[in-house]
Amino acid sequence: MKIEVIKIDELLIHEHHLDIIYSADKFKFSTKVFYHDISFSVLQEKYSQQLIERIAAHIALFEGMKLCSLLPKYYDISRIAEYLAKPVLELFIKIYQGVFAQHWYENQITDYQQPEIIYSQSSLAASNPVPILGDNSTILAGCGGGKDSILAMKILEESGIAFASMQYSHSVYGKADIQHNLISKVLQHVHPVKNYKISIYDDFIDYSFLQLYFPENSGITAPETPVSIFESLFIMLDGGYNYLSLAHEKSANTGNLFWEDLGREVNHQWGKGFEAEQILDIFIRENLLSNFKYFSLLQPIYDYRIFKNFSKYPEVLSKIHSCNIQKPWCKKCPKCAYVWLGLMAFFKQDIVDAVFQANLFDDADLVPIFREMLGLSQHTPFECIGEIDESRLMMKKCFEKNLSGKALDIFAQEILSDTAIDWQKIEQKYNYVYDKEHAIPNWIFEQIQEKL
Repeated sequence: MKIEVIKIDELLIHEHHLDIIYSADKFKFSTKVFYHDISFSVLQEKYSQQLIERIAAHIALFEGMKLCSLLPKYYDISRIAEYLAKPVLELFIKIYQGVFAQHWYENQITDYQQPEIIYSQSSLAASNPVPILGDNSTILAGCGGGKDSILAMKILEESGIAFASMQYSHSVYGKADIQHNLISKVLQHVHPVKNYKISIYDDFIDYSFLQLYFPENSGITAPETPVSIFESLFIMLDGGYNYLSLAHEKSANTGNLFWEDLGREVNHQWGKGFEAEQILDIFIRENLLSNFKYFSLLQPIYDYRIFKNFSKYPEVLSKIHSCNIQKPWCKKCPKCAYVWLGLMAFFKQDIVDAVFQANLFDDADLVPIFREMLGLSQHTPFECIGEIDESRLMMKKCFEKNLSGKALDIFAQEILSDTAIDWQKIEQKYNYVYDKEHAIPNWIFEQIQEKL
């Protein structure tokens, strides 16, 4: 079976949520985006109905990208085209090709670049960015409940910079209340001036559609970070916030492998990397909100240093969660194995054991995953994890702490035995604060630099 056309059939703006209906040929799907703390009628009075519809159209466009996992020939955006300007078409292709390189690799697709976007040629609008009202230096900080977002908020708080928090749940990760409750426990350790919640319900991702109708397809790919940037814009309008900060680390800029067949890098984390950050920041400022600024507070440092800095807050360890399979931890996936590795490298063993209650180094199912992390396989796991040398460095710290397990035995035999490895040079790279390769506004970076 092949899908010819995916289409945005409807976009409805209700008082507290967006309702988007998509089709893929004869199949129908819906995505609902609920905002717990804002009113669209109030936003329309404060700004304009046109601006609200324009932002909603961008959300609908990029939420629909996940249906491109079906490799359609066309993406029909006629329903929302009047709210979009031409530059968004180029942005869509850049985001699609960056995010979907992994999907192409997993399905060995070398002859498909993107769907052809179709719409009435006369319907696109002109770019008309408008200012966020007010002059609010409070930062809107994303919080996913993991180590990165809580560390970023700790850094802001200890630097005396006011911030509001934004958390969101997605039906692919389970029930919304469970996700929000987990994140709320993390937020108890900081003091945002306000906390916003977004809940997303998505039946294309949530249902068994792909497995039943396209079992040969490797799975659904979604531009989760890029679309969340657009979904945050309503909150920025509501609070008058000019600055949006997420907590993406320098490690996200490195891909999993170089795919010779296409002559390009495949990076699972491309959507949260520095290149995507810059593209989205410029696009939104030039086309939607003229005084908008998006950056990552942790872009100057690698994951290695993030784990190290996070170890200052042992009281938060039992509250964080990062697993995308079963929250808080499934203890069987690459993300769980990687986070556990970093925690074991920098925290006292008993604190980590109290949370995980297992020695993941000794789990036979995880041995192949640890091998991938250590650069002993074709590529690193397709997950949000650090570079090969980062994993090796953290594994070395675990070995020096006299920890044990099958994965550590492999590390000792196949890596630590290599006397040519310059461990000091590796640690210098990953423990360094890079003061130029980021987009943090100067006034913020000057206040937080010592905390990084």
